[in-house]
Amino acid sequence: MPAVTGLGSGLDIEGLVTGLIDAESAPQLALFASRTVKATELISGFGQISSSLASLQSSLTTLKSADTFSSVSATSSAASYATVSADPGAAAGSYSLDVTSLATRQSLVSGDVAATTTQVGSGTLTISLGTPTYNVAPADTTTYSSFSADSSITAIAVTISSGTDTLADVRDAINAATDLVTASLVKNGSNYKLLLSPTDSGVAKSLSVSVTDTGDSNNTDNSGLSQLAFNSTTSNLSQVRAGSDAAFSINGMSLTSSSNTLNDVIDAVDITLLQPTASAVTLTLTDDASVAETAVDAFVTAYNSYVSTHATLIDYDESTEASGALLGDFTARSIADKLRTQLSTTIASATGTYSTLSSIGVEVQTGGTLQLDTTKFQAAMAADRDSVQAIFVDRVSGGSTLSGFASAIDTLLDNFTSSTGVIKERTDSIEAQMVEITTQETEFTRLMDSAEARYRSQFNALDSLLAEMTATQDYLTAALDQLPGFVQKPKD
Repeated sequence: MPAVTGLGSGLDIEGLVTGLIDAESAPQLALFASRTVKATELISGFGQISSSLASLQSSLTTLKSADTFSSVSATSSAASYATVSADPGAAAGSYSLDVTSLATRQSLVSGDVAATTTQVGSGTLTISLGTPTYNVAPADTTTYSSFSADSSITAIAVTISSGTDTLADVRDAINAATDLVTASLVKNGSNYKLLLSPTDSGVAKSLSVSVTDTGDSNNTDNSGLSQLAFNSTTSNLSQVRAGSDAAFSINGMSLTSSSNTLNDVIDAVDITLLQPTASAVTLTLTDDASVAETAVDAFVTAYNSYVSTHATLIDYDESTEASGALLGDFTARSIADKLRTQLSTTIASATGTYSTLSSIGVEVQTGGTLQLDTTKFQAAMAADRDSVQAIFVDRVSGGSTLSGFASAIDTLLDNFTSSTGVIKERTDSIEAQMVEITTQETEFTRLMDSAEARYRSQFNALDSLLAEMTATQDYLTAALDQLPGFVQKPKD
């Protein structure tokens, strides 16, 4: 774009105005930009610090739990016959398990029905759960001589209405009425059967089905809805499998269970029976230090990550003269100092053989990082795991709660990372400064715009004056040229 000159004088007004404004504004604009960049770098730096501290805080969740230090490993010598798991705190030991029989769910089936849309009959099915006595036991367990209903379970009434009384309708009505019984249809060649089973296994979850048949008013004749009756007086359904309890022994002691999942036979131990055993299965429970070691190692890793992040942000490279975003920042330095202090502070909850992090293998290295001596830690866990636990986990003594290392440092981190913590306060202050910088820059730009307009007005006025002076000169020159005998002296 060509320069805009004065119409009367030929002055480069635009160039003059631009030059003056640039000369006045450039230093201040550069200062605004520098302050904004610095503020942005500070916010980014504290964001990195906050993120690394959040990861460190997350690693403390497991360390604060007593379960971490009381974990038990459970194994079965024959997992195809029985599996075992243990909750924290289970007593270490070995158990011999023999399984005679598994717990089973009762199965009752109807006679053949031509199609799922075949009408079965209308009325009411009343289903009870409880314990039967069989007519001939144990050789014949197909019909009841008596039935003792479980008083804690309300009998299930299922209404079968005329028009919605097909075999499929009956199945759907039973399943809609209760989750204690499962009804399904089984195809038998070209015919169908209704299959009823309790949801749970065991003798005490057997079914008794009584019928009020509104079709023919006969509740036992194996016609209409009464064909689904099965109780101590009527056996129109066929029992193809009786409900039974699991029979097994642990360390030679004979036991039974209505379920194949045993969660109350051995305290804090779950055993699942899968099939009868030909020989004894050995269940072994051993103290497991690996969970605690993993938790401590996770803390060490997270802490070292923070130390690395902090070191980068406060670093100064003499060769490049480049500095980290938080070099010389008091808040960043204060956070690091308080964390280092916490590592060496007396642990209130500590008791027994071990009382410091270094005594169990967590040692401070040159440069401020941590290192876990796994051999030392495992030895401490084997010697006195309660004492190791007391270093990290809160302990109640004399009615007072003594803070473990994990909760103490967690509380400290809250002071840094919470919505009211020092990092939030610091970043809020920086953001307020950025707003002020923007306000100042806006006002400065307004002033420069005003100055630019003023300079342009002044130079335009000067241009006009110069134009008038030029016109006057030209007029006088022309007038003189008209005077008789006047000769202008040539210009040198």
